[in-house]
Amino acid sequence: MLAYSKYFTLSILVFVSLAAPMPAQSDGANAAVGEDAAASSPLALIESISVATTRHRQGETLVSEYVGIDELTTATGSLSEALALQPSISLNGQPGLFQTLNIRGLARQRVQSFLNGVRLTSERRAGVSASFLDPLLLGGVEIIQGPASIYYGSGALAGALQLLLRENASPWLSAGFASDGGERNLAAGAGNVNYSAGIALRQRDDGKTVKGDTKFDRFDQLSAYYQRLFRARNYSVDWQLIGSTAEDIGKDNIQFPLVRSIVYPKENHLLSQVKLSGSGDWSARLSLHYQDLLTRETQENDSKRQGLESQVKEVANRSLDIGFTLEDRWQAGPLSGQYGFDYFGRRGVDARQDDFILSRLRGSARSLDDGEENESAIFATANRDFDFVSVHLGGRWTFFTQGDSKSEKMSLSKGSYFLTVRKPLGSWDLSLGYGTSSRFASLSERLFIGTTGRGEVVGNSRLLPEDTSELDIAIEYQNKSLAFELHGFAIEIDDFIERITLDDNTLTYRNLLSGDLRGWQYRAALFPSNPWQLTFSGQKVTGNSDNKNTLIDIPAERHQVDFFYSAPSWSLNVSLRRRLDKQDFGATERALQAANIGALSLRFDLSERWQMQAGIENLFNETYFNSADALSTLAIGREFTLGFHFR
Repeated sequence: MLAYSKYFTLSILVFVSLAAPMPAQSDGANAAVGEDAAASSPLALIESISVATTRHRQGETLVSEYVGIDELTTATGSLSEALALQPSISLNGQPGLFQTLNIRGLARQRVQSFLNGVRLTSERRAGVSASFLDPLLLGGVEIIQGPASIYYGSGALAGALQLLLRENASPWLSAGFASDGGERNLAAGAGNVNYSAGIALRQRDDGKTVKGDTKFDRFDQLSAYYQRLFRARNYSVDWQLIGSTAEDIGKDNIQFPLVRSIVYPKENHLLSQVKLSGSGDWSARLSLHYQDLLTRETQENDSKRQGLESQVKEVANRSLDIGFTLEDRWQAGPLSGQYGFDYFGRRGVDARQDDFILSRLRGSARSLDDGEENESAIFATANRDFDFVSVHLGGRWTFFTQGDSKSEKMSLSKGSYFLTVRKPLGSWDLSLGYGTSSRFASLSERLFIGTTGRGEVVGNSRLLPEDTSELDIAIEYQNKSLAFELHGFAIEIDDFIERITLDDNTLTYRNLLSGDLRGWQYRAALFPSNPWQLTFSGQKVTGNSDNKNTLIDIPAERHQVDFFYSAPSWSLNVSLRRRLDKQDFGATERALQAANIGALSLRFDLSERWQMQAGIENLFNETYFNSADALSTLAIGREFTLGFHFR
């Protein structure tokens, strides 16, 4: 069971806040940021959102769409699988709690993640996973596509995921169960215009693949948050506290249990953010994020051949991230925009490895010792709306330093920019966007030497930053019964950082000279009548290096049909996805066979406030892999879910 004592104080704080009286808040304390938080893309098919964490002009400067948590197709709320139903998103890496996502053929550290504006990082080579916070505590996720480094910093090559906490929520309660692994969850919360709070417990045992093999994907997780909005003299203050702890997280891959067993005995996160804004359009943010993760690897094959007890390696990671932002908006006649300063720093990034044989400590080493990063940037954007066209442009200059106690500090600087032009033609909308982005190699890619979930990794201190340039051409159409959107994109990436194999047990990284990605994505929504709607969507991406080898993380082509029917007291959602086969693959990947993947969700209003949700995942009991990762296991078989929600 979870070590609840570590976050017991936080849990008490959350529940005390549910009943605590809050002072009245003056008008404007929770105001939207302005025109840059205007209506989202017409194909979002949901209400427009207006959030203070969004910098770009939604539906104008970057491609973006919003997915509400209530749209999840399963009762237990698998965030990664729900987002993967969007045309630009694919699952990436190995399955389990730490499943990561792919945007337009780029993944891992090339997709930036935020939680209510707090930038998230990780020393996991597979990329950042925001799974430490239960999805039922979220109001939704904004998916930002394209070269987003101008707005969101290094690493946002393919875009960014902006996770948003529930806000202004009256008391709510959710409980769910899924047949695979006996997954169960319980979450509750409350809020109004002055505060919001929630707490969630989620547990599961090992599941089964469609062929009945054990999936080592167990975990126990407790997460909670508290957000308070108030006035301090002439200032509006938004304070957030977010905590999470998890235990016994299984690493689901094909090496379990005969070759190597990997488990994360504990994962802890504590985040806090304060946002201060005045009577104008300026705002300042300060955030802190402490995290620690313990990885335990048990090597089975070599030990058994030698007649010894299993060898065990433990790697303890910890870090503290600090973020500060100061931004304001400007207006000069018909011109408008924003400018600001960003700082993101990492302190005390440590990785200690202990080796055990016969349950005795045989050795200890620092895989990463007192790592440090500093990323400082200034940025500015400008927008001009003409009668016949709108123009949006911006630039960012970043200064970056990185090092640890064993290496010399590395210093680099990079500039990036974007230009987007949009042309309205009645119900049609044409757009052309071009932008550049950069990503500096992570501390682990450059300096880490030790054990990971994939085996031994040796960093490469000579890695250069990745640079991309992306062109996006789009056409959109919307009337009362039809909404259509088609994007074609081309991405050129220089000094692509690729993970390669040194031997059977050791990995490292290198820079490719260059690579090119090409792709398209579409979505068409039909609204023939009020009770039902039909949506078609899909994507195709290809990617090759300069020597014609397939780049890693390129997803298989897919096409999807979603049918939604809504009656006064019930609704039905059916999703059918056709994933084509994929025979070209990159290093550490495998070929994928074609698959037909279906899901069904049925919701009933039991009363004015209670709702029941039942669903089926992998409707056709299809045998397939979620991603091309060579170590990933087969997907689960047909899964039944059941949930109850109180609003």
